[in-house]
Amino acid sequence: MLYGRAAEQATIERLVAAARDGQSASLVVSGPAGIGKSALLEHAAAAADGLRVIRAQGVEFEAELPFAGLHLLLAPVLDRIGRLPEPQARALAGAFGLAAEAPSDRFQVGLAVLSLLAELAEDGPVLCLADDAQWFDRASVQALTFAARRLHREGVLLLFGVRDGGVAPEPAGLPALRLCGLDGDAAGALLDAGAPGLASRVRARVLAETEGNPLALIELPRALTAEQRAGEILPLSYNFGALPLTDRVRTAFGAQASRLGEPAATLLLVAACEETGELDVVLRAAQSLGAGPAALEEAERSGLLVASGALLAFRHPLARAAVLQGSPLVRRLAAHGALAGALAVSARPDAGDRVAWHRAAAATGPDEQVAATLERTAHRAAGRTGYTAQAAALERAAELTPGASARARRLLAAAEAAVAAGDLRRAAAIGRRAAAEPGEDTLGPGIGRLRAAVEFELGSPRDAARILLDASAGASGPVAVEMLIDAVRNGYFGGDPGLALEAAARLREAAGESPFALGLDGLARLMTGDAAHAVPRMRALTRHALDGPDPALSPGQRLVAGAMALITGDDDSAMAVFGPLVSEARDQAALGWLPIALEHLSIAEFFAGRLRDAGAHAQEGLVLADTTGQTHRLDHLRCILAWTAALSGDEDRCRDLTGAAIGRALERRNVRTAAWGTMALGLLDMGLARYGQALDRLDAAVEGPIGTHYAATYFAPDQVEAAVRTGRPDRAAEPLRRFQAFAAASGRPWALAVAERCTALLTPGEAAEKHFAEAVRLHGQDGRPFEHARTELLFGEWLRRAQRKAEARARLRSALRTFQQLGARPWTARSGAELRATGDAEATAAGESPLDRLTPQELQVVRLAAQGMTNRDIAAQLFLSSRTVGYHLYKAYPKLGVAGRGELARLVHADGAPGAAGAR
Repeated sequence: MLYGRAAEQATIERLVAAARDGQSASLVVSGPAGIGKSALLEHAAAAADGLRVIRAQGVEFEAELPFAGLHLLLAPVLDRIGRLPEPQARALAGAFGLAAEAPSDRFQVGLAVLSLLAELAEDGPVLCLADDAQWFDRASVQALTFAARRLHREGVLLLFGVRDGGVAPEPAGLPALRLCGLDGDAAGALLDAGAPGLASRVRARVLAETEGNPLALIELPRALTAEQRAGEILPLSYNFGALPLTDRVRTAFGAQASRLGEPAATLLLVAACEETGELDVVLRAAQSLGAGPAALEEAERSGLLVASGALLAFRHPLARAAVLQGSPLVRRLAAHGALAGALAVSARPDAGDRVAWHRAAAATGPDEQVAATLERTAHRAAGRTGYTAQAAALERAAELTPGASARARRLLAAAEAAVAAGDLRRAAAIGRRAAAEPGEDTLGPGIGRLRAAVEFELGSPRDAARILLDASAGASGPVAVEMLIDAVRNGYFGGDPGLALEAAARLREAAGESPFALGLDGLARLMTGDAAHAVPRMRALTRHALDGPDPALSPGQRLVAGAMALITGDDDSAMAVFGPLVSEARDQAALGWLPIALEHLSIAEFFAGRLRDAGAHAQEGLVLADTTGQTHRLDHLRCILAWTAALSGDEDRCRDLTGAAIGRALERRNVRTAAWGTMALGLLDMGLARYGQALDRLDAAVEGPIGTHYAATYFAPDQVEAAVRTGRPDRAAEPLRRFQAFAAASGRPWALAVAERCTALLTPGEAAEKHFAEAVRLHGQDGRPFEHARTELLFGEWLRRAQRKAEARARLRSALRTFQQLGARPWTARSGAELRATGDAEATAAGESPLDRLTPQELQVVRLAAQGMTNRDIAAQLFLSSRTVGYHLYKAYPKLGVAGRGELARLVHADGAPGAAGAR
């Protein structure tokens, strides 16, 4: 019976009932030790009639073993691995050490967990209980969180019990239920049920000291002697009130353990040091220390240790902690040594790793043999993408390493593993220790790359560029080239032409006249305004990636080449690079670099007028970046989503997305993100006819930290129009000059057209017409339909003012259609108003597509279904379950007015609007 938890029990019961109805959910039950998390999870299991229950409990000593917690949870259902798609089956088997092949991406295991749980749910609803998840290893938590955030309509309920202050990060982004102490009535009822007959003043003291903590209410009275319970001696003779509650409970367990005889105490200590509860291992180790089977019987009688079949478990983790805390160091060392010996003959696949950790725990000083064994354990962990475990093993190996050189090498490797695990702050701390080792100049480039990676994500791109430049002086060959490529990129993100130029010059020295050296030199030159020199070199790098393509190019190098196309306005080439990159990332389940590929693809799609796809891909990238811990990328993606919000006139969403993002970017001197966010706000102002506000915002950005390169490519057309509309043409001259230079170097028809449009706005009288006409002609050769429609709108306004209403109507109708198709509501309203001013009665014709009614996720599912993909294929592409895909289709059909899958291809093909072109 649970006391005082009626509301929490009802919450659990509702989730269980929803799982029976096919609705998936997750919940993190958190709170301090003993507050009742495990009891609530047990209540869920008791209420789960008709659900299959799989469960695991985290073990403190396994927090450094990769995928240990996940293996405990899924061990009963591993026979289903063969039903998963082959790459996922390989990933999960490799993670668990059941196959030689390791997963190629640390998040592939999460995708495999998602598929496995969905597969189990095909036979009926499933309840997964992960108790003491604070002691799950980080890799397991990441995989389970990934799966939990993508379960929707499968009938899977994931419940986590998490104690405050655990080793692994709490599952992020999941619904949470935090438990507090019981109220007075419930606490009293629980105390009276477990410890009847306490003297009144003892009862009052216990209630006051336990703060409503159920475990304390049960265990503290057990630590009292009969005299204390009767009130004859002041209860709890140790200094009860001076300790935190958890320490008081631990002390109570320790008092019970201290009453055991020497052999039972030894066996209890061995069990506390052994992480899996395997009875045979504990008995072998305890036997070697003189504690035989009789000691087990006494330990069981104490109630601290419970035997179930071939497993041992402590009544509560705090009991284990009390035993460890109450044992002298020399006895703990002996216990770990005995366990290493007992495990050496074990047939378990992870026995070697456990032996290594126990030998390390038994070491009293530097020991190269133990350190080398731990390093081999680290390599095995890396082969299973258990990078957190790899970092821990290498860090401990370094502590046991006698020589400074080898110690520094292992520390650097540990820091690099922490970066791979996404634990950047830990990486920085370990890296500082590596750098502090004496005489390790040879590690300078490696330490520099590490520091730069951390700085780029958590600090300033400019500082990261400087770190790389300084550290690259000690590097050579491909390492130096890679460092200098990153330095140019970081200088670009940081808006520092000097840094970018210095890095580009060094890159040309290291790599000669290679396409990457020349292309990145062009990027650095573009930042100085030298577009004529820059653009051809940048375009050459894009062609290098597209012509072939070179199989030696990594995804990161292809991303750089595609970015050159975006920056120079070559949207078609950008799509040709990023479309296949996204497809490859999906096929390979490469979730590490998929968010950045989606980010760049969504930018190209936005400019190409594929706004629905741009929004869907940016939103997907945002969710994946959040799931994979790419915090730096989140603000980039928020700003792209803000563009679509600005275009549609959704002011609240635009400001919500950009507000904090711009502030963080400026604080970190990340100029690119700040520019994107400012572009969104400027576009919003322009759409809502707040021209003075737009002009002041954009001018301030250009004159402030954002820089002229961004102004030329992003801000200049809006600056020119805003200046003209506010009667300040003098403030348009410099933006026009910069954009004309960029357009001439770019040679893209859309850019030349916008330059002509801006020139027309600043040209008095009838002479403006030829520039407008030339702009319209150029737009007909190239993409960017939004810019085309803006030109048509401005030309139509000019013609109406010249009393040429019939000609104006043609331009304004064209603009109106495009704005409607793009969902650009403020611009649609302006075009309609201009048309009405010409006497056109059809100025407000609707332009909504049925696809506009879909959510971003539904849109992606519908597009893939229209290509003939099965639900299983779509699930693999979008990292969902097949059942969730089916649910999205079920919700989409009535919105689209179709009866089934067969009609989707026709509908999607017929929707040929600029904002709705098919997904790539």
